[in-house]
Amino acid sequence: MKYTTTSGRIPTWLSRRSPAAARLLAAGLLGLATPGCLVRQGLYDEARAEIRREREAGDKARAEAQSARAEAAQRSAQVAAIEEELARLSDDLRARDLRLSEATTAEAGLARRLDELAAMNEELSARLRSAGQSVGQLAGERGSLSAELAETRAKLDDLRRKQAAAEARAARMRDVAGRLQAAVDGGKIRVGIRGGLPLLEISSDALFDGARTEVKPAGRKLLAEVAGELRTIADRRFQVVGHTDDRKARSAKGASSWDVSAARAVAVVEVLIERGVSPQRLSAAGYGEFAPVASNTAEEGRAKNRRIEIRWVAEQEEVQGAQGEPGKAAGEAGAVTPP
Repeated sequence: MKYTTTSGRIPTWLSRRSPAAARLLAAGLLGLATPGCLVRQGLYDEARAEIRREREAGDKARAEAQSARAEAAQRSAQVAAIEEELARLSDDLRARDLRLSEATTAEAGLARRLDELAAMNEELSARLRSAGQSVGQLAGERGSLSAELAETRAKLDDLRRKQAAAEARAARMRDVAGRLQAAVDGGKIRVGIRGGLPLLEISSDALFDGARTEVKPAGRKLLAEVAGELRTIADRRFQVVGHTDDRKARSAKGASSWDVSAARAVAVVEVLIERGVSPQRLSAAGYGEFAPVASNTAEEGRAKNRRIEIRWVAEQEEVQGAQGEPGKAAGEAGAVTPP
């Protein structure tokens, strides 16, 4: 085998990068530079084997470098994750510190409030001691209050019972007024409550002419209707009360308003008896001009003052109950103002 020889230098970069390749190239160049001289086959094979080893070593180094880069990337990701976790933990720590600060502030506030309550308790205890009160005294006061409460409840129950009775009486009188509706609508009769007891108020002009004390025919007819209704209330007593205005009394010849009002009340009682009402259940009274329900300065007021009242007579328990009841209540045809 023949080699062409020549002369020259091995590049520095080649000798640094692959010494075996440099030696192989140097041997080849030496063979070319030496006429008639052949490079030994063993040296050439050894150089080639070393080049192969260096290539394998380079491939291994590159693989290791690639693995190192991959590992470095993985570690970088782990570092980033750790840094993110550290940031989160830092936020959690700041939030915890904030809550701790708030809790500390709240605890301080509670401590101050506890001190205030302790001072207040001490003040109240001192007041209780200075007042000379004790648990036994308070228990006695409680017992007294309980007794008063029981008594009040009993009174309330009694008032309710009496109120119910008064409402029942008013209902009976409303029934009477309902059956006398024509007279009520005509303004001749009004129904009201006085002292917790019902009454019928009849206009004197519907019963009497002028200053006279005899019941006129139309009045007798009206009283006949009233008597029929009073007979349905057989368990009650009634008082007939006469009233005048301030002029009607002076117009009567020699008679005072007392005389006229009383005479009219008696005349009404007599008609009621004639119409079947028991005399044991009737009485008469005259108030004259001295219990007006309206002003006597106008004719309308005087007409209201000229009236006959048929009142329920209160039993003993009704008198006691009426003391706690209002003196005026609405009737079917309007309330009657008590004198």
